[in-house]
Amino acid sequence: MNRRLDDLLLRRGRLIERIAGQREALRHDFVPVSAALGKADSAVAGVRSFVGTIRHHPVVTSVLAATVLIFKGKAVLRWAQRGFSLWQTWRAVRGTLHELGGRVRS
Repeated sequence: MNRRLDDLLLRRGRLIERIAGQREALRHDFVPVSAALGKADSAVAGVRSFVGTIRHHPVVTSVLAATVLIFKGKAVLRWAQRGFSLWQTWRAVRGTLHELGGRVRS
């Protein structure tokens, strides 16, 4: 009886080790999938945030839409590019000042 119990315990231990190895292999195999799902989740969250902003600020959205309709699309696009460039420049300057130890209000 003890011999049979010892064999069962040995077999159980081997199965537990095998299961642990399989779990580790699955964890390793799913790293790229997890990264891709994280990016997709981030994109969905960004879209939901954008839609929420539009719903909470309908006046701003209407003004922007009217601006695009009133002025030519190229002029609006040019001003949008200028604004984006200005924003990027500000972020770079603020980051540099922060690294140098200065405090900048956001």
